[in-house]
Amino acid sequence: MPPNPLPPLGLPPAATTTLLRTALQDRVAGVLVGSALGDTIGLYTEFLSASQAAAAYPAGRFTLTPESGGPTPFRLDMHRASKEPGHWTDDTDHALLLLLAFLHTASSPAVAGAETSQPPPLPSQTDFAARLRVWVQMGLRVLDTMPLGLGRLVSSVVASEGFVEEPERVACETWKRTGKRVAPNGSLMRTHPLGVICLFREEEEAFRVAADISRVTHFDPRCVVACVIGTGLVRGVVRGEVVAEEDVDVLIDRAVQWFRDSNEGMEGVELNLEELKRHVSPEWGLDALNLDEHAAIGYVYKTLGSGVVLLRMAMRRLAESNRGLLERSRLFEDLITDLVMRGGDADTNACFAGALLGGLLGYSALPDHWKLGLKQKEWLIGKSDALCQVLGLKNGSYDGREDPDIEIYGGRPMLSQEEMEARWMVLQAETAKKMKEAAQVNMNASKPSKTRWSLPWQSKGRQVNS
Repeated sequence: MPPNPLPPLGLPPAATTTLLRTALQDRVAGVLVGSALGDTIGLYTEFLSASQAAAAYPAGRFTLTPESGGPTPFRLDMHRASKEPGHWTDDTDHALLLLLAFLHTASSPAVAGAETSQPPPLPSQTDFAARLRVWVQMGLRVLDTMPLGLGRLVSSVVASEGFVEEPERVACETWKRTGKRVAPNGSLMRTHPLGVICLFREEEEAFRVAADISRVTHFDPRCVVACVIGTGLVRGVVRGEVVAEEDVDVLIDRAVQWFRDSNEGMEGVELNLEELKRHVSPEWGLDALNLDEHAAIGYVYKTLGSGVVLLRMAMRRLAESNRGLLERSRLFEDLITDLVMRGGDADTNACFAGALLGGLLGYSALPDHWKLGLKQKEWLIGKSDALCQVLGLKNGSYDGREDPDIEIYGGRPMLSQEEMEARWMVLQAETAKKMKEAAQVNMNASKPSKTRWSLPWQSKGRQVNS
């Protein structure tokens, strides 16, 4: 016999509507900020092996705020020397290009008025391609950042003639020219905003735009189906439709079936379903993904598997704790830390996983000593609020036509090639200076001491370069 239903809340409709909108706002911000935090923390161990990560960060804990003893310093090497703790990487930059492209033509219901009930158009392939070309040339202009972390495939596709006009054709030709073997994670890391952009659209529409945006640069079917699954999961989690592991499995099956139906008869888009299902199986854990496998750290199924595994783990722990508040406040940090300490393409793995966990747990459950130390957090929250206004989840008016941030150059002047070369030279000089200073610290630290002990300030921070 089923248990007795819970008694009605007794709240007026206006109150329940307000509660629902507030909860959805929290989840939308959780997706956007959670992914940026995963990206930011993942940079600490990106391209390291698990053993190197353990040696570099023996405490197995990261913080971004001075109040909690941070920010945790990087293991200083050529990959991290050009960056500062608290900054996200190209993964979040590319995701933001999609969000900005959507907001560019969007407005809140208060601005749109009653004359139209049509939702704003979704980002098109050419919209995204144009913004990606600008990013490759001069970085994220709205935040005046450099285009660091450019992947090999994206670099090759974006530089090809005709890319902005026909990105999918160029991506397909590149895929064929490379033997149809390359399936990196560069499109999966960016498509999670589509899950919240499509929050009130049909699931198949979310699947379609995810596939389209993947094919701007990543045509391989493994990349495309991973983006379809990832976007569907983000949407389902935020909507409250994916709350248990069986929901995860059902959505993955729907996404795969949609992909197969949509690509039936197309040459070269067959899937090895056994391999896909193995990476997202409930029997698999992070150990089985072998995330620091040197020759395959950027494989898209590793990143997809990372996010799905962490989502399953979060659901299990929430169920065990009866969805307790204390568990929620620790869950995001514990799971993301476990993931990034395994090394590999840690920032991308944690970026995607952070979007899923942030959508499940909400912004309010993200650790304070991470989100309060995230650079550009207030700007990112502002864009989350704008998206919520467009979706009708937040009061206030937003009109993309009046927001210079979402213009293709972010309301800033276009940079010339000479200006960019000068910026690269400054960055290289600063990086070389950091490495030289680190080498000197290492050399001083390795000199034998004249005493058998050292004062606290003499040993402080030596683990930075271990």
